[in-house]
Amino acid sequence: MTIQGVRWLVESEWYYSVTFARGITPDELAVRLGAAAGAARPTATAEEAVALLSDPDVGVARIGEAGGWAFAAEYGEARGTRHDILTDISRDGAEAVNLDPQAFHPPPLFSYAADGELLCSFGLGEERRRWGSRPDLLQDDLTAAGIILPTGDYLRVSAERHSLRIAMSLGVIEKRFGLALPRDLLEYDRLPLAVVSGSPALDSLGSDA
Repeated sequence: MTIQGVRWLVESEWYYSVTFARGITPDELAVRLGAAAGAARPTATAEEAVALLSDPDVGVARIGEAGGWAFAAEYGEARGTRHDILTDISRDGAEAVNLDPQAFHPPPLFSYAADGELLCSFGLGEERRRWGSRPDLLQDDLTAAGIILPTGDYLRVSAERHSLRIAMSLGVIEKRFGLALPRDLLEYDRLPLAVVSGSPALDSLGSDA
């Protein structure tokens, strides 16, 4: 399996949030997202995970590890998009990154927390507006990539080049944090699945137990 970065997300049907964590295991990431500790993890494809979303309060996550980061692809209620939960994931010396497509309310959002503190967050395509305790954390990286211009404004492109523009920002984040996601695994294969909110029926899924 070839390990890829995260820029491919813009080439796909990016409808799920991805939360990464470094310094904890994938199962611990699931627990910090809200899953039961010690529970058996059935496996699921992306299609099966989406089929479990019976109401707006249900949230499930397919978990794994790549490039030194645990990851959770979150479907339904994506708890990792909440800054209070992301900072809790990063407690005790861990790091956490969330990439949220914001499918119904663009732009996509990036957030980074470390050791229990939100350090930096911004919209992809709107990088000049940043928040967190260290909003300029990626300033030099964004400038070097030509996303933040010498004028202090950010690069604007036509609607036809919007996906390329988002990919540029994802590329900066990918390089800075060393993020990786295996595309074939995320899109076509089975991954351990954790219920992080609500109570969907799991009877039809396989089990890793």
